[in-house]
Amino acid sequence: MKERLYMKLRQWILLVSCILITWFLASTWIDNSIILPSPYEVIEQMITQIKDIKLYESLAMTFFRVFLSVLVSSIVAFIVSFLSHHYKSFAIYFNPVLLFLRSIPNITFVILLLFWVSREMSIYIVSFLLLFPIFYQNLYESIQEISQSWKDIFIIYPQSWVKKLQMVYLPLLRPAIVSSWISCSSLGFKVVVMAEIMTSVSLGIGANMQYDRLNLNLAGVMAWTIWLLICVCIFNTLLKKVLERLFG
Repeated sequence: MKERLYMKLRQWILLVSCILITWFLASTWIDNSIILPSPYEVIEQMITQIKDIKLYESLAMTFFRVFLSVLVSSIVAFIVSFLSHHYKSFAIYFNPVLLFLRSIPNITFVILLLFWVSREMSIYIVSFLLLFPIFYQNLYESIQEISQSWKDIFIIYPQSWVKKLQMVYLPLLRPAIVSSWISCSSLGFKVVVMAEIMTSVSLGIGANMQYDRLNLNLAGVMAWTIWLLICVCIFNTLLKKVLERLFG
């Protein structure tokens, strides 16, 4: 266990060192902070941001948007996947809707929603439209596999749908739920930040990126990108621990 952690830590140190050295050499060669600021300039920006309460408010707001988007998407996908499994006619009519959601670019949804709903609401809707199909597909396929595996047992020992859900489906769906949450959480940050940039909301990581971009402050944009990476790592670590406790 210790050797594995040591190897992983060494790999990360090597990767970060290579990135920093390449970044420093490239910024020195270009010698233009508007095109490529140096690592020192970005670190300066991060130190300045740490002293500003807006950093913590923005991180908290993006955290909340991602968590709520992932939570709602997973709950709705869980319900719809069982409806599709239980009612075949529902699945037939729902598949074109799913195909439509997967085909339309996210930026198109953002532009359209800005005409119909508030900026804040459009972030949640766009996040839902991206995350829901992923949750749905993973859960629906897992439910189908469980039903196929337990088909004979269900015939021999018939139970109510509620009983089967409680005793069979929920325990066996735990791996699919955990993997879906972990994979969608990182994706959730990407889509939420993208939507924050597009909608120009007043608070959030994406909102600050957009503000620095408009002010030609590339060091600020890169600093917020690093904060985003830190947020994703913290969120995923906490999420894994919570899911391990809940689903064992």
